[in-house]
Amino acid sequence: MNNSDLVVMTKASAKPGKEEEVLRALRDVAEAGRAQSGCVDYRILRAADDSTATINFERWSSEDARDAFLAGPEVERFSAAVSGAFAESPQPVSYEAID
Repeated sequence: MNNSDLVVMTKASAKPGKEEEVLRALRDVAEAGRAQSGCVDYRILRAADDSTATINFERWSSEDARDAFLAGPEVERFSAAVSGAFAESPQPVSYEAID
């Protein structure tokens, strides 16, 4: 991993009954993210024992690249698609490589 890369992980839980709706939207936004020139990796992980729990793993070439993606229409569509579907508001956490 390049030390200048930005890694963002976001843990989220869908409301019961909203799991498939959230997964569809997560897959769509991940596909759109992967298509961005600054995206190094974008994965959606689901807990093996809890179908409501997911973690987004994003790796970007820079914070500017991620910010440009967040400002785009794909993220706006994602936000509209999952409005009210999460148990609580997801909070992304940014990480930097240290070795």
